[in-house]
Amino acid sequence: MKKILLILLALTITTINLKAEKLQGQAKIDSLLAELPKAKGDTNEVNLLKDLSYAYYTINPDKGIEYGEQGLKLAKDIDWKKYEADFYNRLAINNTVKSNYLKALEYFSKALKIYEELGKKKERAVILGNMGVVYMYQSDYSKAIEYYGKALKINKELGNKSGVATNLGNMGELYLALSQDSVSINPNELNQYVSLNKDINLNSSIEYSLQAIKIFKEIGELNYRSMFLGNLAEAYELKGDLNKSYQAYKEHIKFKDSVFSQENNDKIAALEKAREDDLKQKEIEKQKIRIAEQEKREQLILYFSIAIVVLMAVVMFVIYRLLKRSDKLLYNVLPVSIANRLKKKEHPISDYFTQASIVFIDIVNFTELSKDEDPRRVVEALNKIFTKYDSIANKYGLEKIKTIGDSYMAAAGIPEVQYDNTHRAAQMALEVKAMMEDYQTADGTKIEVRIGLDCGPVVAGVIGENKFIYDMWSDAVNTASRMESSSIAGQVHVSERFKEAVSEYEVFDYVERGEIEIKGKGKMKTFFMGSKEVEVV
Repeated sequence: MKKILLILLALTITTINLKAEKLQGQAKIDSLLAELPKAKGDTNEVNLLKDLSYAYYTINPDKGIEYGEQGLKLAKDIDWKKYEADFYNRLAINNTVKSNYLKALEYFSKALKIYEELGKKKERAVILGNMGVVYMYQSDYSKAIEYYGKALKINKELGNKSGVATNLGNMGELYLALSQDSVSINPNELNQYVSLNKDINLNSSIEYSLQAIKIFKEIGELNYRSMFLGNLAEAYELKGDLNKSYQAYKEHIKFKDSVFSQENNDKIAALEKAREDDLKQKEIEKQKIRIAEQEKREQLILYFSIAIVVLMAVVMFVIYRLLKRSDKLLYNVLPVSIANRLKKKEHPISDYFTQASIVFIDIVNFTELSKDEDPRRVVEALNKIFTKYDSIANKYGLEKIKTIGDSYMAAAGIPEVQYDNTHRAAQMALEVKAMMEDYQTADGTKIEVRIGLDCGPVVAGVIGENKFIYDMWSDAVNTASRMESSSIAGQVHVSERFKEAVSEYEVFDYVERGEIEIKGKGKMKTFFMGSKEVEVV
């Protein structure tokens, strides 16, 4: 969800023609820093500070805030209101990267007030949309929809089709989120726009998504049209309309990046099969009606047939329930594809994967924290944390391998090949890190975690005869475990091998830890990893 919202924020920001352009790379920063001493409190210095505040948000948001505050002071000194608002906006962006949402909202509000005084409608629409995104981050759905609506109204007045489509898409995304069973809503937020009714939320999501898709089609924008088609497909699927879900998803993958083509093809196949099964079931029902009409004309056969059908139905129902119960237990223990192979009597199962990514997560000092606690409270606390991990793993398509005490292991790229497995593993690790930054148990105990990542060839399979377990073995697995155990609290620790493998995505930043002694591995160069995803006006 957070990644999608960041993308939506990017589209919102790029819908207006601002003079500032995105500055990337240390070389550009060095160039700006070289020019800064030459500026003497004039408009040139204001522009340099604004560009530096922007350039640092993906590398070091603390530096971005520092230059933003310097620029804000200078803009106030020379009474340059437009740039004063621009600096408030940059300070808000840098604070958003640091998850300082209250501070971000404060700065956005100050920028909004100035833009209103200056009559800058385009900038106002952008700020309102961005504030809606921040409220979405905070799960304040009522506020989020309010600010999306304000941005939408202005963009409609301006005839800004891209902005209108973005706002509508954001609203569709919000109502889709509200339709999820896992969403928790404060009863005080319930109003005419925010509801607990799943059908109402799904209908709203579909309505806004369709409007956004139509506009993006008109203006020829493919990427965001594809993204909102994906949301639409998910909404139709939750609603139970498999045919429309299939059609929307089919349109969605036509524009999606080829990196994800295999995943998309699998999704289409699944939707198509579900649709075919639905049609087959309807045909079965029609056949039953025809049989019933024939039986009415043949009374003697009718009674005999009813008895046979009832008996067979009971037997089949009992068998079906037993099989479903057995399958459910098996699918809870093993990946679906592995469980199906076991059902076909394929055993032992052993597969080799040339590339997979492994995530290890461990709670710091959990043994010490839990030694005097009620065992039931310890289990409840672990269950709550691991359930959140499961949700994040499912979100990014990782397979949970096992838990050992207070440790959690998941993998990307198995049992199905995922060519972007390093990206998926990195996303999960960073979201877990963000979730656990201020995590506390019900009794107020602060919980911290260490996270380790590595990638490489692995062997995975099922061992045991009675109690099956799907496990994996390789140097990469051992190294990922070492990365976790040698990490520090609150950090994602990765090997040099993993850093190089995931570098193609260019959405992560790293702090080199240098060469350290790793148990069983010797000296290794390792890194702490973070995310540099954020958008700016």
